[in-house]
Amino acid sequence: MPRPDQRPPATPEAPAPTSQRQAHAHIPTQAVIASFTHHADVPSACTAEDVVLGVDEAGRPMVYAVCYVPVARKDELRMSGVADSKTLDEEQRDALFDALARTAWAGWAVHACSPHDISEAMLRRTKYNLNALAHDTTVKLIQETMHRGVRVAEIYVDTVGPTDTYQAKLCALFPGVSVTVAKKADSLYPVVSAASICAKVTRDAMLRGWIFAEKGLHTLSREFGSGYPSDPNTTRWLRENMDPIFGFPGLIRFSWSTTANMLEQDATHVEWPIDKDEDDQTEISSFFVKAPPATRSRGGKKNQQIPEVVVHKIQTTRPADRDRFFKEMRAVHCLRL
Repeated sequence: MPRPDQRPPATPEAPAPTSQRQAHAHIPTQAVIASFTHHADVPSACTAEDVVLGVDEAGRPMVYAVCYVPVARKDELRMSGVADSKTLDEEQRDALFDALARTAWAGWAVHACSPHDISEAMLRRTKYNLNALAHDTTVKLIQETMHRGVRVAEIYVDTVGPTDTYQAKLCALFPGVSVTVAKKADSLYPVVSAASICAKVTRDAMLRGWIFAEKGLHTLSREFGSGYPSDPNTTRWLRENMDPIFGFPGLIRFSWSTTANMLEQDATHVEWPIDKDEDDQTEISSFFVKAPPATRSRGGKKNQQIPEVVVHKIQTTRPADRDRFFKEMRAVHCLRL
């Protein structure tokens, strides 16, 4: 895994460099509405020897990645040139990721949470915040990796939330495994640096090649920058492409504070009626009614009242099928503006 040399970027007419084509091979070629997970083939060395595993994430949409190598190969990984993905340019990251993917003793996996799924989690009545989502995604990736026969002996994680609490949680879930949760782990541990490269390459490739699920948006500008609020190209794209009624296409998280503030300030004010799916929930006790008390002899006592329960069927009417856009945007009927 040599550190990549600088190469001139490919012209628009030329095919992408081999490393870039291979580095992006796991990215879906259709619109990403649901979250997805990809596991690379498990190297045989990682099922025969103890393994060190690193976890890191990249931006939003949240892309989490794990990378793992045999403990005996840690020094080789360090010498390969892997580093915190934020310190590398795009071409270096792609080349390092491609080299990692071709290394016989290294394995990796990624999980990308779609903007739709993140927004749905954060905007529902019982909120599922980003920290909880990050923790659960990390645990899921580690568990799936171990279920594939990988002999995980050491885990290194870049912290999300309080370090001690997160480490205690992972230690309880993975007894017998050495767990280290640390701030800036991507710059301290090469295996976490490698995971950060996997996550960043996946995240950037998804954004660059994004396919809009909504019809009629194929001509929409793709000059949306890095996707981070500190990037002026990103905020400019958001302002230029915000619909005053519908907001943004599915690429954008409606739960993102940046977009929420823009909608609050510049979009048409709408008063939403109560969401019947969540706010008009019927208590389980309402499905039962007490029948007139019966009397019977019990335990030598006469005329003891025994309450009985009668189940009543609830008639429901299936609503008319709605356009997928309104389902995904969680839109409900509004009587007036």
